[in-house]
Amino acid sequence: MVKHIIFDLDGTLIDSKEEILKTYQIVFNEIKPQVVNLAIINYGATLQDVLSNVYGEDFNKIEKAKILFSTIYDRSDYHQTNPYPNVLRVLTYLKTEKYNMYIATNKRLVPTLKILNHKNLNIFFSDVITSDIRNERVLSKAEMISELKRKYAFSEGFMVGDTSSDIKAGNIESLKTIAVTYGYENRDIFAPCNPSYTIDSFDEIIKIVET
Repeated sequence: MVKHIIFDLDGTLIDSKEEILKTYQIVFNEIKPQVVNLAIINYGATLQDVLSNVYGEDFNKIEKAKILFSTIYDRSDYHQTNPYPNVLRVLTYLKTEKYNMYIATNKRLVPTLKILNHKNLNIFFSDVITSDIRNERVLSKAEMISELKRKYAFSEGFMVGDTSSDIKAGNIESLKTIAVTYGYENRDIFAPCNPSYTIDSFDEIIKIVET
């Protein structure tokens, strides 16, 4: 039986959209963007990618906005960020059944670890890898998965995520992919990515990984 499962974080395990949106609104009010439609922001993207889309090639504004966002968000109590329904119950079951679970997220390391601790999720995961884990550059999701596979010496397992980039990365790394539809992307976007499975509720994962 396959015992390795990699999870995305935002939009998969936790709903952080409201808190992220609130922080971006403060940043955009302080550092005026060229053009921004908050409704189309990809909340699962890296901070660098979001700000590049908003400020274009105005690198001075991007750096200022990055510092301001990080300062505000990293000091949050994350009261508006919570696990999705069934997440704690399912993770508890998988941990009891000796599944090795990991997180690969575009989120930065500091808020990731704070959220996992605040929400009592840290106990479930053997490792957490974030987009900024390498100081010199931002890691892609496929690179994060590859790092986990290398570090823990496995070639088979599952990648669970809510975005097309999660599914594409899992496919690139030859994992079975589980697309969740309750996150930040519409399920129609998943079709061209050919996920192994598509689920509407987190508790459906148990049946899939035990098949």
